[in-house]
Amino acid sequence: MIFDTDILVSYTKKHAGALKVLARVPLAERRISVISCLELMHGCRDARELRDANEFLAEAFVEVLPLTPQICDSARLLMKRYVLSRKPDPHDTLIASTALAAGEVLATGNIKHFDFVPGLVLSAFQP
Repeated sequence: MIFDTDILVSYTKKHAGALKVLARVPLAERRISVISCLELMHGCRDARELRDANEFLAEAFVEVLPLTPQICDSARLLMKRYVLSRKPDPHDTLIASTALAAGEVLATGNIKHFDFVPGLVLSAFQP
């Protein structure tokens, strides 16, 4: 399962829903896109938060999936197809494309950011 950035942020803020959703998925099945990793680090306000974020990422996920040419091409095609009708965030197209390339479910609280992506299986998260 791929976890969207919103779950990571909720987890670091100790929201019960995020704690539960991560606890339900075995560590061996928890993955994130490098984009979510970068977004979480970007939101850090000081050295302590950055250290805590990096520790959380190392302990809570078995793999950070890198961008590949296939993922980038898929994200570009999603943007080309949906930019005028849905206005997807570029980061979200990369996260969706990562889940598609890995053949994984994407867990997110932002269903509307992804529900238009053909073939993407979503797992709804409530913080």
